[in-house]
Amino acid sequence: MSERLQAEVAENGIARLRMLDAETKNRFSQAFVRDMLDALEKLAGSRKAKVLILSGLPDVFCGGAEKEDLLALCEGRVHVKDLAISERLVGMPFPVIAAMEGHAVGGGLVLAACSDLVVAARESRYGAVFMSLGFTPGMGCTRLLAELMGPNVAAEMMYTAKSFKGRELEGRGTQINYILPKAEVMAQAENLALQISEKRLQSVLLLKQSLGAKKQALLAEARAGEDRMHRLCFADPETRKRIEETYPA
Repeated sequence: MSERLQAEVAENGIARLRMLDAETKNRFSQAFVRDMLDALEKLAGSRKAKVLILSGLPDVFCGGAEKEDLLALCEGRVHVKDLAISERLVGMPFPVIAAMEGHAVGGGLVLAACSDLVVAARESRYGAVFMSLGFTPGMGCTRLLAELMGPNVAAEMMYTAKSFKGRELEGRGTQINYILPKAEVMAQAENLALQISEKRLQSVLLLKQSLGAKKQALLAEARAGEDRMHRLCFADPETRKRIEETYPA
């Protein structure tokens, strides 16, 4: 695929997409987004894939937006709705397993919320940090995060921009499938994928279509409200100031 991403589909129907941009900590640069959308489109077109494991670096699953792209939003050169990774992930024809060995913040955490099954690490941090940068959550976060974390934990994450270690989320009613020691995350994701791969392809695809309908509807609803809020937030000079302060030159 590229230096940033590796994609493959094994003979048993397990597809794997690895985010490997160590230099940027898997942030959503324009090049990274382009490569990821291309990879997801090709995987979605596979005739044998039954399940996808989405993983990142051992220390960072995904770091969210890059400074330059956030500034471009402030200047009106790009629009948040152009970042179509959420739509592509939610629309995958087969289930997606997010294997979050490392930290996931902002849009990086939304990738997990767009997935069907999630395995997290007790040692890693997870947070919806948008508000710390001066703008409201995006990529479907305002609706999808509650499906993953539960409504109260999701609201706390979004309002406070606080990141939680995986072990802090245990016992708080989240819908994360497994919160394990980091060293066990990938093995558990592979185990889940193997169990799914043993099922009939047609049945897996039909079930994903049925179970995924709610998430697609929530994403469409979220995008409409988020787009309105972002037009206001990114037009405010205070947002640019916050971004500059958070990402010093």
